[in-house]
Amino acid sequence: MTRVAEGEDFDFIIRIIQYLDQRYGIRFFISSRDFDLLYRWWEKRIPEAVIRDSLDRVVARSRSRQRLPAHFAAFSNEVRKNYQSFLDLNIGRERSEPADEHAEIRKFLAQFPPELEFMRSDFETHFFRLLQGEKTDPKSLHKKLLAHFLNDNELNAKSAWFLQNLSPHLRRQDIEQKYRLNYLLGKFAIPTLD
Repeated sequence: MTRVAEGEDFDFIIRIIQYLDQRYGIRFFISSRDFDLLYRWWEKRIPEAVIRDSLDRVVARSRSRQRLPAHFAAFSNEVRKNYQSFLDLNIGRERSEPADEHAEIRKFLAQFPPELEFMRSDFETHFFRLLQGEKTDPKSLHKKLLAHFLNDNELNAKSAWFLQNLSPHLRRQDIEQKYRLNYLLGKFAIPTLD
């Protein structure tokens, strides 16, 4: 039975679907079975980098055979193998030095996208609070971003395609909004806002 995901689980699923579309132009109908498989990957907390690497490998093999994948099941074995290798490599490994957890934010602000100039002060204020350790709520930023791109032809076409290729019971407004938001966050490389 398919679960309708909300929050970070659905964000994860949409990012995987968008990765295939944006990187390779691969689009296919997302069945309940596909959705369940993606949801299981999220439940197992398989890192997106492992999944993207698996997708890349399967697509490369498929292109050499001139037959692109038509379902997420085609990626399942590669994801399983790569995830197991990832787990094996990380057993007992320690980080030698702490990573800068705010590097992504600093990079985004330094290379601020011109298309988002209308929101520069909003992002700067939000990230300043985040860097100060304050609890932040990105909902107002999300709403403003979505409202600004409401009539964007490219985004509207991508959203229509996405909904058309979802199983009918998953074609809901909240799911479309998640898709639109994740598309914009990915397109402009906006770091995590909370």
